[in-house]
Amino acid sequence: MPLVGVRSVLVLFVTAAVLAAISAPACQAAHNITAILSGRRDLAEFSRELTSTGLADDIDGRNTITVLAVDDAHMAALKARNLPRDTLRRVLSLHVLVDYYDEPKLRRLPGGSTEVSTLFQASGDAPGSAGMVEVAERRGGRVAFAPQDGGAGAVFYVRSLLQAPYNISVLQVSGVMSSPAAEAPASSPEDEPASGGLNFTDVMAKKGCGRFAGLVAATAGAAAAFEKQARDHDGGVTFFCPADKAVGAFEPAFKKLPAGDRLAVVLYHATLGHYSPQKLREDGGGDGMRMETLASLDGGKTTAGFAVRHAGDEVTLVSATRNTARVTRTLADADHVAVYMIDEVLVPFRFTGQASSPPGDGGDGHQTSGSAPAWPRRGWVASALVFVTLLAGFASG
Repeated sequence: MPLVGVRSVLVLFVTAAVLAAISAPACQAAHNITAILSGRRDLAEFSRELTSTGLADDIDGRNTITVLAVDDAHMAALKARNLPRDTLRRVLSLHVLVDYYDEPKLRRLPGGSTEVSTLFQASGDAPGSAGMVEVAERRGGRVAFAPQDGGAGAVFYVRSLLQAPYNISVLQVSGVMSSPAAEAPASSPEDEPASGGLNFTDVMAKKGCGRFAGLVAATAGAAAAFEKQARDHDGGVTFFCPADKAVGAFEPAFKKLPAGDRLAVVLYHATLGHYSPQKLREDGGGDGMRMETLASLDGGKTTAGFAVRHAGDEVTLVSATRNTARVTRTLADADHVAVYMIDEVLVPFRFTGQASSPPGDGGDGHQTSGSAPAWPRRGWVASALVFVTLLAGFASG
């Protein structure tokens, strides 16, 4: 084959490789907790119970996760109690943090401690913050994990078994954590919502967003819109409910708004699509992302959105009027529905009636459903690399 032909083939090959690498979708979870634990005979019982309760599948389905593994000697006491399967699942779900923590991160906890959501909290079954675990550095540099509602006391970090930033971390701990909430009898079928899904209004009412749940119930059209989105939309829905203190401060102004504006404010706290805690952090990095909400300011022609920013472990929402709200807690993450607590009420318009835009928006605070999305930065990078590769090939040919 002539030299020029070889160069042309090489140029095409490199171009295809660049396009494939840059245009690939975001990485999905690719770990297998059963396989990870299979090499540790002293963790065999823990691994078996993760599988038998279905938690292994939940762990494998998440992109960012930390598993607190317990050895067989300490699992024996838990097994001897013969807990019902659902109760055992809730107890073990306290040992699965829905965030990434490896040894270096444990050694630099902000202020020496932090609260982390677990699969128990994310399931929506935990009352209040009972599914949260405090991670704290104790005397002598030992790192402790303790359920928020007290429970059986703290367990301590022993060693790191696997670190794959920021995908999965497996840490061995000194014992089993439990709590009264995790071991409480499961809800009866009649307590569950008729749809069989997550009852998001109950989650809000019971976990610190009772005043916002009251606004949803009192605002004509809000509850029906939320339920329709949760029930009918394949992509799911994400709720950001302001804490009771934030709603209490905003309520006097809210009551003075016209009915249509009150509905817009409430619907502005629900987004199109389900966003897990890890997806919020992944997509909110760098310049952030824009989320479209159920709210509309022009009779349903377009939707009002807000910007999402992520720095470190903190996720911040920036409204169309540039007021900000910090995500403070995961209240539930299940069945294509996620519920988060935020520390401020988001407002999609100025009280003069003129909408503003989140930073980086086109200028009118809205996005028409048919408008073309901005080209991601990786698209520009791909184009630049392809152009340079082609230019080099022609120059050498």
